[in-house]
Amino acid sequence: MRFFSYGTLLDPEYQRELFGRSVPTEPATCHGWQAVFTPSGYLTIVPQPDAVVVGALVTVDERELAICDAWEEVPLYERVALSVTRRDGSAVATWAYVRHVAAGEPAPPGVLTRASRAAVIAAIRGFVSGAGGHTAAGATSE
Repeated sequence: MRFFSYGTLLDPEYQRELFGRSVPTEPATCHGWQAVFTPSGYLTIVPQPDAVVVGALVTVDERELAICDAWEEVPLYERVALSVTRRDGSAVATWAYVRHVAAGEPAPPGVLTRASRAAVIAAIRGFVSGAGGHTAAGATSE
């Protein structure tokens, strides 16, 4: 399974904590969307005609997809169909995890969350041990 990621699921260290390995990624951009912070400090994307989100196509197996769904607390985040562009300019139909929010502060390029790296690792370890998804873990640094 392949999907577009723009947040914590992009980071190889977070991937190793969640899946036990780094998963294949391929740089991609998503035009017409903007990355914003949710109330929990993690990211979502919202439609924004002139914006671009830099992320990657992430490839996971069925077990890892189930972990992604749980980490993203589906249906809090839902899978939304969209099109992304690869480095070579080709378009790919895929999907991304999107949390519907009324508005949010735009996230600067390259920022995956407001939470510190240590807080995200702690949230992932809590999640892996059965404590729930990332927004329930309260890993924001605010």
